[in-house]
Amino acid sequence: MSLIQPSRAFLAPDHGSGQGELSYLRTAPRHLVDRSAIADVLITDWQRTGADTFFLGAQWPRGHAFYTPIAGTWYDPLLAAESLRQASLLVGQTYYGIPRGHQWIIGELDIEVAPAALLLGSRPAEIRLEVARSPDPDSAPGAGAGVEPDSGAGAGAATVMTVEAELLRDDDAFVGAGRISLDVLSPAAYARLRGDRLGPPSGLPRLPEALPPPVVGRLDVRDVVLGVPAARSGRGGHTWQLRVDPSHPALFDHPVDHVPAMLLLEAARQAAQAVCAPYRVLPIEVRSAFHHPVELDIACHIAATPLPQQDAAEDTAVRVTASQNGTLVFDSLVVAALCD
Repeated sequence: MSLIQPSRAFLAPDHGSGQGELSYLRTAPRHLVDRSAIADVLITDWQRTGADTFFLGAQWPRGHAFYTPIAGTWYDPLLAAESLRQASLLVGQTYYGIPRGHQWIIGELDIEVAPAALLLGSRPAEIRLEVARSPDPDSAPGAGAGVEPDSGAGAGAATVMTVEAELLRDDDAFVGAGRISLDVLSPAAYARLRGDRLGPPSGLPRLPEALPPPVVGRLDVRDVVLGVPAARSGRGGHTWQLRVDPSHPALFDHPVDHVPAMLLLEAARQAAQAVCAPYRVLPIEVRSAFHHPVELDIACHIAATPLPQQDAAEDTAVRVTASQNGTLVFDSLVVAALCD
C-alpha cells in the first residue's frame, strides 16, 4: 500500500482565486520546491482540482541566470523539467503529507516541448501546469531508490510518487508535457541507502578542463559541465568527464551528497549540443533514467552517440550515458531540432 495518500489533514488552502485561476504575483515557499535561492523558485501558485489532479502556476523569466535563452530566441526547455520537479515536490508535501526532511530521488524524468510556444515574448511567460498523480505500481520503489518500502509510515518509510503534467502558456498555448517518477525516502531510509556516503564528501577531485562554452551552447565557462577526460586512454570521440562544481549557485543550490539530477540533465543537453556543433540545436524531447546516485568524488564519464537518421530533414537524436567505475548510472535520449 502506498504511503502517499490524499488526506485533508495535510491540505493547505488553495491559493488560486477560483478553479483554474492562478496568481503569478509571488513565489512558493522555498522549502516546498527544495530551493534555497528565491530567484530559482519557479512555482507561484497551486490549487487542487480533483482527488489527484492539480493546477500549478510557474513564471519563466526571460533572462534566468542559468537557464538562459537558447540562441537568444527560445526559453530553455529545461525550465519545463525544473518546473515539473518543483511542482511534484510541492504537491507531495502540500497534498499528500510528505514530511519536510524526507529525501526525493528522481528515477525518471521525461519532457517534450513545442518550439513555437517557447519563443520569448515581451514579458515573462506565465505557465499553467495541469498535474495528475499516477496510481502507484504494485511493486517496490522505482529506479533510483535502491531500497524496499518499510512497513508502516514511520521513520523508515520509503515510497514512490509519479506525476504527469501538461504545460500551457498565457493564452492556453500548448507548451509541452512531462512525467516524473520520484522515490520518497524518510531520513532513516535514506541513511540506509547512502551508508558511509551520507553527507557531502570531505574532498573532491580537481575540475577537468572545460570544453569551450560555444561548443556546448554556453556563454560562461562556469556553466560548462563537460570537461576533457582525465584519462584519455581508451576514450575518444564523443566522451567527456562530468565537471562537478559544488560552488555553482544554480546546480548546487544547497549542500548535497550526490550529483543533482538537474546537473545530469544539463550534461545530456550539452552533450547533444556538442555532437551537433557547430550547429546550434534546441532540445525538444528529453527522456532520462537515473539508475544510481552519482557520487561527487568519483570521476563520471559522459558519452554521446548520435542515432541514425532516416533522412536529413529529421530531428537529431542522441543517446547520452553517464558511468562511474564502469557502471551505468544515468542515460538519456535527447531529440533536438536545428535552430533556424
